[in-house]
Amino acid sequence: MLQNVYLFTGQEKYLLDKELFRWKEWFLQKFWPDSIFTFSLDNLDIAQIKQAIYSSWLFTTKKLIIVNWLPLDTITKLWEEKSDQLAVFVDALIKADGKIPEDSLLVFVSLTPDKRLKLYKFLEKNASVKEFNQLKSWDLESFVKNELSDCIIDHSMIQYFLTKVGSDLYRVWFECDKLKTWTKIQQNKKIDEAMIDMIVFGQVETDSFALLKTLFTDKKKAIQILEKVQSWWADWNQFSWMLYWAMKFYLFMIDLDETGLQNSKDIASMLKMNPRQVKNEYAKIWVLKAHKKNIEKFYTWLIELDASIKSWKIPDTYFWLGIKRLINAVKD
Repeated sequence: MLQNVYLFTGQEKYLLDKELFRWKEWFLQKFWPDSIFTFSLDNLDIAQIKQAIYSSWLFTTKKLIIVNWLPLDTITKLWEEKSDQLAVFVDALIKADGKIPEDSLLVFVSLTPDKRLKLYKFLEKNASVKEFNQLKSWDLESFVKNELSDCIIDHSMIQYFLTKVGSDLYRVWFECDKLKTWTKIQQNKKIDEAMIDMIVFGQVETDSFALLKTLFTDKKKAIQILEKVQSWWADWNQFSWMLYWAMKFYLFMIDLDETGLQNSKDIASMLKMNPRQVKNEYAKIWVLKAHKKNIEKFYTWLIELDASIKSWKIPDTYFWLGIKRLINAVKD
């Protein structure tokens, strides 16, 4: 087993990133900042990776080399233009039985690697594999308890919170942080359903629904709402998630209505959502049904925009302009 070659994998990116951060912090404390080399989608260069691994450096005795997106996953195509270089690098690593200089610590990072590839098979057999899987319900509850350890929240409220937030730890952590901040502001440590409804899905949710409400009736106003969100909401990914959530909710509500379930309380129970919110949104069901095809198209376009950004085909700074173009493309 190789002692200085690792593979970090698994779909729980929060835990994976946290472990990488811990390793980086340790290296920064023990060695110079120049001891850490990180290669990602914007600077994946085989020659530089090889130099970082095998070359000696004047000002550091140990090196941490992190190579993101290797082994390749099943959809990554950005390496097609460098496939020959990649093949040579992989073949050389395998031919040397993965042995690299003792002063180098090499970490490959791939959330969902293609397990058919030669590099993955070699690392699985010879390297130290650390897998970061999504937490089960009990572990999720423990995570929330730990994050909200300074607050007062019982089992039922944690379950209510997780029903709204989901299981993605980045999102769970972010929403917990909002609750902690609010309890400090209010000087009230107890977290109840009313606080969760108000804080966990706060202004971002409100603005995502406001944008969609005006999308089919007043494009100018919809763009104004978007610009307002952009001016104070730095996390485009979070707002994108809320747009997804709002549109999925609309589509679910339309489908339930069309199957004969036309009571907002029953719909709220079916979707495990706040009855007041469902009642408010269901009041305009006739408008939503008239624009069902537009909602479906916008949802598909948003998926394509999100995928293009996350596969690095376009920069994330394009998100807001991309949403504006999607708004303008919707038929009246």
